[in-house]
Amino acid sequence: MDRKYKTIDFQKIEDMVEGDAEFRKQLLEAIIVAVRELEITYIKGIDGENLDWIKQARHKIKPTMGLFDLQNLAIILGQGKRMISENGFSKDLEHHKKEFLMATNEILEEVNQNI
Repeated sequence: MDRKYKTIDFQKIEDMVEGDAEFRKQLLEAIIVAVRELEITYIKGIDGENLDWIKQARHKIKPTMGLFDLQNLAIILGQGKRMISENGFSKDLEHHKKEFLMATNEILEEVNQNI
């Protein structure tokens, strides 16, 4: 995983909540739900070689990635998109899947530490 990209931008969250602790908690919980849903659908799509599920998962997480600057996750999803586009569902996706899960786990850990 390339650490030059941010996992999540907590300053954006702080700017949005303007000191409202309950709203902050709700935003963080919403990020957790979105990332977990992404994990389930994206991995099912890879394992089932279902391009529609993968596209749906990527599309659904886009607003969250943009709002909270999930740079590393965005890079990894982009790499996966290119890999599938160029090579289909090849064995190379196993390494991609591991990187993807490392990135989502890192986001979940950071968010859980900040709730």
